[in-house]
Amino acid sequence: MTSNELLGTVLGIAIVVVVIGLILAAMFYRPKTHKKLRSRSTFTHGIDDASVDGDGRDD
Repeated sequence: MTSNELLGTVLGIAIVVVVIGLILAAMFYRPKTHKKLRSRSTFTHGIDDASVDGDGRDD
């Protein structure tokens, strides 16, 4: 076995180990969930700007 074959084998094994490590890390990594702030769109969900009789607005 020449030094080129040995180098190719070592690099090939290293690449396989890195790829398998990345796959396993992606499978088991759980991202931290950040506390959501109250957004304007969910706060006003279902509220519209249509005037209703007796609401005090003259649209």
